[in-house]
Amino acid sequence: MRETKSVFTFDEPIERLWSAVTVYEVLVHWLADEVRGRPKVGGEFSWTWKLGLEGNFTSHGVYQKIEPLKELVMEWKDHPAGDIYLQLLFESTGSNTSKLTIVNGGFPDNDSSQVWLDGAKEAWDGQAVHLKDFLKQNPDISKFMKKS
Repeated sequence: MRETKSVFTFDEPIERLWSAVTVYEVLVHWLADEVRGRPKVGGEFSWTWKLGLEGNFTSHGVYQKIEPLKELVMEWKDHPAGDIYLQLLFESTGSNTSKLTIVNGGFPDNDSSQVWLDGAKEAWDGQAVHLKDFLKQNPDISKFMKKS
């Protein structure tokens, strides 16, 4: 199986980075237009992007592993390339700095999967830039979170 891997540094404490990636009320501000499902092992999620004339695109998956502030693993249920997973590894590199490693894998070992692999790398690299910009522009992301 093949995978793509990218590493990003953030001028953010790890707790803030973790919240931005795991709280669905925050995800809709940088990742997708609609996000459903709270992270819990075995729980399902869906992300929807509104693509204008092309219509909506929704991706569904299941949370496979959650280790707070360290690792989040999701598996897609409906990816055309098969059993694709997304692994996010979080690392604190200082009191106000952290690192996020994005691994998107499970792509078949064949030439036809190269287009999926290239698309995944480009998409997740772009989403990491959106995340950095979002965090920079929103020093208090708790305003997006539902109060319990």
